Amino acid sequence: MHILVNFLTLSADRQGCVPFHAHKACSEGYILAVDLGTTTIAMCLTDAGGREVGSFCKPNPQYPWGRDVLSRIEAAGDLEVRLQLQRCVWQVLQEGYEALSKQIPDKETAVTVLLSGNTTMIYLLQGYDPAELGRAPFRVSHPEMLKTELCGHTMYGFPPLSAFVGGDILAGIWSCGMWQSEKIVLLVDLGTNGEIVLGNRHKILTCATAAGPAFEGGPCRDVWGADMVSLTAELLKRGLVDETGLLAEPYFEQGIQIGGVKLTQAAIRTLQLAKGAIRAGVELLLKEYDCEPSEVGQVLLAGGMGYYIQPTAAAAIGLLPAEMADKAVAVGNTALGGALEAARFISNEGVESLQGQWGQIKQLVHHVNLAEHRDFERQYIRFLDFVV
Repeated sequence: MHILVNFLTLSADRQGCVPFHAHKACSEGYILAVDLGTTTIAMCLTDAGGREVGSFCKPNPQYPWGRDVLSRIEAAGDLEVRLQLQRCVWQVLQEGYEALSKQIPDKETAVTVLLSGNTTMIYLLQGYDPAELGRAPFRVSHPEMLKTELCGHTMYGFPPLSAFVGGDILAGIWSCGMWQSEKIVLLVDLGTNGEIVLGNRHKILTCATAAGPAFEGGPCRDVWGADMVSLTAELLKRGLVDETGLLAEPYFEQGIQIGGVKLTQAAIRTLQLAKGAIRAGVELLLKEYDCEPSEVGQVLLAGGMGYYIQPTAAAAIGLLPAEMADKAVAVGNTALGGALEAARFISNEGVESLQGQWGQIKQLVHHVNLAEHRDFERQYIRFLDFVV
């Protein structure tokens, strides 16, 4: 029987660092999970009983070379820059391990390390040239499971599903049990790169779309992305912003104070661009799957913002179809949670068994390239407005 992992037991902070509190113990030693995100690098250490003993979170130091993966792919065309991109991330991983290892009394104790990250982040971590990921036909020459070393411990990593749907999304699919579920599940990861997954044990479709900064720290200074969604939904309800995204006078020029923060017209536009791309992706996956919104059994909102977002607010601004609002649950950082579960699985069952499950999932997955989809531009323009 399929049992959905309850990610609502996560604890979190407003930097997208969401430690996952799993309950199943590993056979021995400690578990270290790593989420190598485009914006944030998060790490969580648990003991053999599944108790969290430490967490570490730091901005991805590759940020000066671009806030999105396409910018970093372009920057990495220069070999020296590529080496810098690789070195700075390894320095953070080593810093995180050194900080967390202070919680391990016996330094001879085994530590199982599992990393999840999008395809570009893994390429840069390994020093591979990511150019092929940013141009047609978007080949992935390194589709294998990551196996490297972190501070003397073997570090495994989820393999990518495609050029723009990485191992972090495989972590979510695997840990939430979508691949074994009879009911259709929609997983939406709200980050700089918005990844969307739709399916069940019979078939899984994936796509990716650029969401920009709206879901990573917020498009308006000091306004978190989830708050931006909720506050915009409230403005729509009060009639202070119309369905085209225009603030009512006299707020268009100077912005409006709401919920203790100031929202500007530019911030609302940024949110519209992101939500339009996400909603277009959702609609096209539903179409490709030949599935109505009412047929989706559960909606999982993941990512750093996915822990805080209110599903009703997401539906109110048109991020989700209205009929999905009561099916949606915020599940937090499934990349980190999945890495913890996978490391624990390796400790108990072995890496070969885990690879076997990943292989089964990859056979179910079909990637939809939105950039080449004939209806994407039309749907994107349609859902720029705040319509449900």
